[in-house]
Amino acid sequence: MKIQKENIEDKIKLIIDVEARLIADKSEVVYGRLSKNVKVAGFRPGKAPKHLIEREIGQERLNAEILDLIIPETYYEAITKENLNPVGPPEIKLLKFVPTDGLSYEAVIEVLPEFKLPDLTAIKIKREVPKITDEEIQEVLNDLAKQLAKHSKVTRPAKLGDKIEIDFEGFVDNLPFEGNKNQKYPLILGQGQMIPGFEEQLVGMKENEDKEIEVTFPKEYHATNLASKKAKFKIKMHEINEVILPVINDAFATQVGPFKELSHLKEDIGKELLNTKVAQERNRIEGEILEKIISQTKIKVPSSLIHQETHNLLHGVEHNLEHQGLTVDRYLEMTKKTKEELEKEMLPEAEKRVKIGLILTEVAKKLKAEVTEEEIHQEAEKRLLQVNPEEKKQAESFYDSHDGHHQIENGLIGEKVISYLYETCSK
Repeated sequence: MKIQKENIEDKIKLIIDVEARLIADKSEVVYGRLSKNVKVAGFRPGKAPKHLIEREIGQERLNAEILDLIIPETYYEAITKENLNPVGPPEIKLLKFVPTDGLSYEAVIEVLPEFKLPDLTAIKIKREVPKITDEEIQEVLNDLAKQLAKHSKVTRPAKLGDKIEIDFEGFVDNLPFEGNKNQKYPLILGQGQMIPGFEEQLVGMKENEDKEIEVTFPKEYHATNLASKKAKFKIKMHEINEVILPVINDAFATQVGPFKELSHLKEDIGKELLNTKVAQERNRIEGEILEKIISQTKIKVPSSLIHQETHNLLHGVEHNLEHQGLTVDRYLEMTKKTKEELEKEMLPEAEKRVKIGLILTEVAKKLKAEVTEEEIHQEAEKRLLQVNPEEKKQAESFYDSHDGHHQIENGLIGEKVISYLYETCSK
């Protein structure tokens, strides 16, 4: 087998010549496999003369089966010899195929780009020491008090802080819109659950009273077809309840959890808040480290990898929309975008994610980062504890598979690389 290698822009072209001897060997393999199922009148299966069997099979099918056997095998041998790492399947073009003379074909492939990492020890991101204030702890206590609040029905007009139930129906340009109405909708006045100006106009309403209000959707509203639009809402007040907050004391602490004193509850809240801030600070540092490395690294990212990551991002959007009861088509209709425009918006983020993946892979090579079978097993067990009982069998099967094993291995290596960058590039 002869291999000619040529660089063309961001791809590599291989011209692979296969000698007739290998074609003859593979022809026998293909003939043996196909002839078993060929029936020729007057002969038992497999006992007819070769030329009759070949005529029954057809030269076109024989050639196609031979190529399907030879090309993948010789292509893999070629990229192994040339030490290439393709990022996707090759573009194959047949140049010559004469079974008695030889085979020549062209394989154009995208490969992982070669690049040089910057001096990682020269990158230093400053670590901040997270602190918790009394005000932050008090804010959590206030939220807990709201959760334990009691509600008492009143006949007076509604005021800020009351819990109410309303019917509402909205119109923009006298036309209804997506999510424009609801019945007996619960709402605490003043918490900013609705669009600005909505809740304030309900203050002073009485039980069973009807009212029409006008509001303007925010400029940055998530449904862009409603952004900055004026709307009219018909309101029906059903019920008004006064919210009675509990006193925040030792007795309150015992209601919240296994705490004998308020001071114990405050201490626990402080620890949870600190853990959250520590995690957020670490995420900030890791993100800034990766941004620094990206800015100092020249990588020509293969378009196929960007396309693949864009597809992954789009799949994530579809998944999130499903949880909101929307489809991608409905979302595109609401935002007045095409699928192509949405994918184009995702390209910068997709390219950034691919670069991060390539950088982490390169750092892992530099570190010779590895994980043991025991580490993989422990991680699988840990993940299974977080799986719903009805999905556990499926998850176990996945983690036992090659793909599941590989996914965990890559994840653990990634964690080791990130930890190395955190310790090396921050102070």
